[in-house]
Amino acid sequence: MIGRGRLGLSLSAALGCSVLEGRTARSVPQGSLCLIAVPDQHVREVAQRLHGENSVFVHLSGAYGLELLQPLAQRGHPVGALHPLQSFPTVRGAEAFAGTFFAIDASTEALCETLARLAQKLGGWSARVRAAQRPTYHAAATIAGPLVVALLSIAMRQFERAGLNGEQALNAVLPYLAGTAGNLRTQRLPGALIGPIRRGDSETVRRHLRAIDPPARAVYLQLSAEALLLARRAGLDERAIAELTRTLAAAADD
Repeated sequence: MIGRGRLGLSLSAALGCSVLEGRTARSVPQGSLCLIAVPDQHVREVAQRLHGENSVFVHLSGAYGLELLQPLAQRGHPVGALHPLQSFPTVRGAEAFAGTFFAIDASTEALCETLARLAQKLGGWSARVRAAQRPTYHAAATIAGPLVVALLSIAMRQFERAGLNGEQALNAVLPYLAGTAGNLRTQRLPGALIGPIRRGDSETVRRHLRAIDPPARAVYLQLSAEALLLARRAGLDERAIAELTRTLAAAADD
């Protein structure tokens, strides 16, 4: 492992491998599978100075393809990418990787198979995400993770407007979020959708839109449009869909 960040230390502990400092590492043992766990903007710089006879090199970025490791590829090394779709706000134990998806790619089929086995060894699963698709993949991952935290920050402000303090609001929401994740696991999409859009309850939607602040209102409208698509897939009748569509359009025009 090259790099002592949260992901690098978590992954190295789970795999039982040695760790080298990303800012100073220059060589790796012969025949190594070397995982480069440094920030995306520093991967190419590290790749330019690393060497190791008969070694292969893999970065952990989700947003970039094999181009970051071009200096190593030009020197004849197989190169790859292995991105765990998981959150590491702190160093975490091996259990963090159980069930985790890994986006993999490699310059050779043999290395791609090795990375797939590595994901399995960690208790996860994998699929190949090539360079052209990785920005889209990483944007989707950002929407599904970090931006959910930003969305909850907006929700927290509305709870505070409703009289809860910040700690109360977060403690109230955490079990609700866990229940939502459980519904997604068992009911999938669109079955996990609940709430006034799924019920076709236009009056409640109008009451919501009158009550929340302008930034939350903009987000509510955007997400409600997506929820309406899910509700149609779930079987909401067309009259209710038409009424909700009018309600959302009128609010967007205000």
